[in-house]
Amino acid sequence: MTDSEEKFEPLYKNEVRIFVCGPTVQDYMHIGHARTYVFFDVLRRYLLSSGYNVKLLINVTDIDESIEREAGGLVENFIEEKVDSYKMDMENLKVFQLFGFERVSRYIQIMISQISELINKGYAYPTEEAVFFDTSKVNNFGKLAHLTKKELELMPLELSQKKKNLLDFALWRNLQSKSNVYNSPWGKGWPGWHIQDTAVAISMLGPQYDIHGGAYDLIYPHHVSEIAQAEALSGKKPYVKYWVYTGFVTIEGKKMSKSDGNCVYVKDVLNKYDADSIRFYLLSERYNKNIDYDPESLERRSNELKAIKDKLAGVNLSYNAKSKRFYNQICEALNDNFNTPKLIKLIEEAINYPGKLDITLSEAKQALVNTSSILGVEFVS
Repeated sequence: MTDSEEKFEPLYKNEVRIFVCGPTVQDYMHIGHARTYVFFDVLRRYLLSSGYNVKLLINVTDIDESIEREAGGLVENFIEEKVDSYKMDMENLKVFQLFGFERVSRYIQIMISQISELINKGYAYPTEEAVFFDTSKVNNFGKLAHLTKKELELMPLELSQKKKNLLDFALWRNLQSKSNVYNSPWGKGWPGWHIQDTAVAISMLGPQYDIHGGAYDLIYPHHVSEIAQAEALSGKKPYVKYWVYTGFVTIEGKKMSKSDGNCVYVKDVLNKYDADSIRFYLLSERYNKNIDYDPESLERRSNELKAIKDKLAGVNLSYNAKSKRFYNQICEALNDNFNTPKLIKLIEEAINYPGKLDITLSEAKQALVNTSSILGVEFVS
């Protein structure tokens, strides 16, 4: 929100609550999705090692036109298969201990209740086409995107003659023609995209929580709209204290997506590389920078990791002041806005030139045993 680095201080003394926008399950997980989930898993692990109780919640968007389009007739079977595939990929990538991996369709009644409350409070209005959120009632709409309402009006979404304002967005859409519609006081249809996440997050994490994450393209309109809804519902600000975004994994500079046919699926990459190699590769760039996917770079990182494991094989552990100092250097890199490239450079120096850091391989190995539990990457075979 402030577009600056800040010292992390949780809302609740010893607990950190994190919500990450999860997949729309019209397809399998690609390596771009994996990067986001791996990063937030590392964040969870590091906070856990720092003494916090961490709740990491990821939602699953299973209500979307793209899903119905891809599924054809048997929508529920299609969704179940994709959700199971995501869970398997998560497990294979060592993304563990989620507080929840929640299908939004199970929160329909909560969405309806929240929409009703927004109407009663004067923040939303029903039409024969949809229930819209009235953005004119929100003073700082667009603040997260660092754009004014006038600037946002140059790129309006959900065009409709029924809206009061260009930036108003649908909380509920009447869709009589769809096969898997839900009943509501405003007619049969689907909840809007933004209210789906708000319903899940508030239900499980409360009206305010510490971190909301995802990829950069979710800032507008998705997260901007989430803030407006949630703060209107609770009357509490801020809805989220820290907004944390991962960069894209691109192919020749273009964002990876099914519609462009340039997806590299996790299940296929896992056929050739183990989770350690994939995680090591994805962490080789700062989390908020784009990575242009390159199989040769992945192969190189995999070989580098194997060389580290080979070099440490048979080396005894040595816990002392120097190993502790080296581990503290690793933590300093993480404390620097998760500077994982710096961390990896430290590891490579410790393995290849231990004298440069005034440590032995035994001392480096001890520090890396502790580091493995944070990065989810095994450096010791």
